[in-house]
Amino acid sequence: MANESKKEEESGEFADFMADISQEIAQRVESLDTKPKAPPEERKKTPAVPDAGLIVEWPNIADRMIEEMR
Repeated sequence: MANESKKEEESGEFADFMADISQEIAQRVESLDTKPKAPPEERKKTPAVPDAGLIVEWPNIADRMIEEMR
């Protein structure tokens, strides 16, 4: 019988603990800002300036491959 009362006491303490936690969580959730935030502005990428003497657009793919190997 002593074991049963001890288990009941522990489960009661656990239930109280869980009730306290759930109450704290509920308070914190209520305090959160519920307004949806605007999406962040899309940043425009600055085009990279090519090195002097580097050809960016090639009329022939073979010429580009040769330049890449250099």
